[in-house]
Amino acid sequence: MTDTREVALVTGAARGIGLATVRRLLEDGFHVVMVDQNAQALEASAATLRDTSNLVEHHALSITDRAAVSALIGSLPRLDVLVNNAAIFWDGKFDTATDDDYRRMYEVNVVGTFIVAQEAARVMQRGGRIINIASRAYLAGYAHSAYITSKAGVLGLTRSMAMDLAERGILVNAIAPGLIETEMFRSLTPERQQELIAKQPTKTVGQPEDIANGIAFFASPRTRNVTGQILTLDGGRSMGIAVY
Repeated sequence: MTDTREVALVTGAARGIGLATVRRLLEDGFHVVMVDQNAQALEASAATLRDTSNLVEHHALSITDRAAVSALIGSLPRLDVLVNNAAIFWDGKFDTATDDDYRRMYEVNVVGTFIVAQEAARVMQRGGRIINIASRAYLAGYAHSAYITSKAGVLGLTRSMAMDLAERGILVNAIAPGLIETEMFRSLTPERQQELIAKQPTKTVGQPEDIANGIAFFASPRTRNVTGQILTLDGGRSMGIAVY
């Protein structure tokens, strides 16, 4: 790894938004460190990228494993950008949710995000950028209360981090994706998918590349005066046309 090229670390990088983000950051000239707990999927995705770029490496670990996260970040010669994308999803009505559903969502989506961000912030120099991936679902939604609660937590974490890290010159922002064609979306029944699409002002599903483009905006060193912000990329869904 070169010591002059900026380094970006992307969690949940094996597929979907994470993989699209890796591709976009490689296009933008970053050396990219891919992280995912699914070792097999991560290796397969990294192999396809290495066919065209030698600026990518991959490491399989869980974002809730503080020791593993710390060891990886500590081994990097520098870290300029962190994209906290790894998360899990649960779809079910509030009255069927369990204590474990809530604990699991919080442990991965909030605590995991916190762990990676804290370890990253410890080594970042002035000008470092942290981008947390939340969800427009924080505005409320139907049938996934545990997930919504966790993503609202990510936004609270983002804004508090932005305040605490501002004096060190580290910028912290969040992306709130709407309906995006990822494994989470494809895990829903076809009927549920069509129901959600029908409520989109655009009547379309966003693509992972759409989110990667927003992430690239916050990852750019040119956005040095932007922090504590939430960029909602949801095809207009947050305009409040209907609550699902």
